[in-house]
Amino acid sequence: MKSDFARFYKENIDRIYRYVFFRVGRNREVAEDLVSEIFMKAHKAYDTFDETVSKSAWIYRIAHNHLANHYRDRKQDVDIEDVALTLVGEDGNKTMERHGTAMILQNALEKLLPDERRVVTMKYLEGYTYEDMAPILGKAADALKVATFRAMKKLKTLCISSKQN
Repeated sequence: MKSDFARFYKENIDRIYRYVFFRVGRNREVAEDLVSEIFMKAHKAYDTFDETVSKSAWIYRIAHNHLANHYRDRKQDVDIEDVALTLVGEDGNKTMERHGTAMILQNALEKLLPDERRVVTMKYLEGYTYEDMAPILGKAADALKVATFRAMKKLKTLCISSKQN
């Protein structure tokens, strides 16, 4: 049982970390804390895990619920120290360029439909395979490939039009 969970942890830690990291404003410290808590919850419940359910869907659901609780419980104040880390750089022009590109991408992602945004972030930011995404999203892997291709095409168009404006 212990070795099963260790293998499960190794198989899922990177994608769950990326999932959390991008949802907490790329705050490494908060992401690490939340991911630790998520896997502690998973470890406690691992012996009741139903093998007929996809393990990636199971841990993804735990992560999703934990993040929802985190946002519900946290105060809405922004700590200037958290923001300062994203602004510090040796070359202010490079920092602004990276920040500008990230903002264009973020704005374009926000213009996608929720389902489009979800497949793009799961595939390209969180590192899920289409086969892993299928049970989570309740769709066939082939359908997700098509949906992701279309969403990426739309995202590229949105980014290009934002750069031109």
